[in-house]
Amino acid sequence: MAPTLLTPAAIAACLAGLLAATALAEPLPAEERQRALVHRHTLQTAATGLGAPAPSWQLPPGFQLQVFASALGHPRMLDTGPDGTLYVTRRDEGDVLALRDTDGDGQADEQRTVVRGLEGVHGIAWRDGSLVLASSTTLWRVPAGGGGRERLVTGLPDGGQHPNRMVRFGPDGWMYVSIGSSCNDCAEENQLERGTLIRYAPDGSQREVVANGLRNTIGYDWHPSTRALWGMDHGSDFRGDTLPPEELNHILPGANYGWPICYADRHVDGMTQAPPARMALRPGDPTPIGRPMPRSEYCALTAPATLTLPAHSAPMAMRFVPFGRGWPEAWQGDALVALRGSWNRREPVGYKLVRVRFGPHGGPNAVEDFLTGFLDKGSGVVHGRPVGLAFGPDGALFVSDDTLGRIYRITPPR
Repeated sequence: MAPTLLTPAAIAACLAGLLAATALAEPLPAEERQRALVHRHTLQTAATGLGAPAPSWQLPPGFQLQVFASALGHPRMLDTGPDGTLYVTRRDEGDVLALRDTDGDGQADEQRTVVRGLEGVHGIAWRDGSLVLASSTTLWRVPAGGGGRERLVTGLPDGGQHPNRMVRFGPDGWMYVSIGSSCNDCAEENQLERGTLIRYAPDGSQREVVANGLRNTIGYDWHPSTRALWGMDHGSDFRGDTLPPEELNHILPGANYGWPICYADRHVDGMTQAPPARMALRPGDPTPIGRPMPRSEYCALTAPATLTLPAHSAPMAMRFVPFGRGWPEAWQGDALVALRGSWNRREPVGYKLVRVRFGPHGGPNAVEDFLTGFLDKGSGVVHGRPVGLAFGPDGALFVSDDTLGRIYRITPPR
């Protein structure tokens, strides 16, 4: 049989196929991947007893900080009722506490347990006299005053690498639930639900997948004037000290934000193992695209981050400063983000609260420190790790610390 001669078009097609196959293979050689890996840094947690060194808190001029409650174990996420009661989930203890300041001195003097026995309870949202609580696989509704529990949603994906579910109510009245990835870098078996933000009607019905390509968006909130939804996403680990950055995303319905193949402004992750053919591009589509393509082509179809923070900062809660609660006008409409802090980085980052400045048209344009002092870099001593944020009716900002077991209360200049 005579050999088959390839036409120029056929040769070009073969070359394109080879290039696509190369793009689908491991982008970096193994030795380069190994050099990018870093070891955990070691930090010492500060003592909390008498004689322990006090943290050196730094806040903008006029802001005041005090300990609202202590000896709470591992407090995580927060929300407040209209009467000023602060509700806090304790994931490790499996319960929810209610804290009140009855004498107005800025410290909780009344504590009760709202509900017990909710393994992995994390997210919390006050709504119409009840608390909606998110554990790994279930959304619960519990009367804020205590009482029986009701299952609103069951069958959420199990914990995996990111079991901490969040739940918030949007301006549309729907419940928005974040479901992190099961892994650091993979093509998920569950393309429908993993790495997404999902919303439900208040009764737990009518599920809709809002956005995907989100590795773990724990902190998200709506701008008080534009009502645009913004969220902070965690970048992948083990890419070195500086990559990939943490992302602030303008979360739009139907958008894909790129994880695990790309990050920031659609940059291809040079260490990803996930082939585009095994990824679902469209939120709500459980079926991978099934078509081999270069990673750069896949990333071009995703939504870029609007702003980035240093890699491994670990953003947790995010709350916009509300209007009309006593904060200076220049702060209203800006966002505050709790950065719990890094663990796989040579030099630790995070361990603070930052302010994200939003311009007059509702877009972010800068990030600056708001509360520091959780980490003494010189000694390597950690004075806590911030996690949850909530504003009280009087404008006070509450901050949970799941490492030293405290909740702080910050008041703006008056």
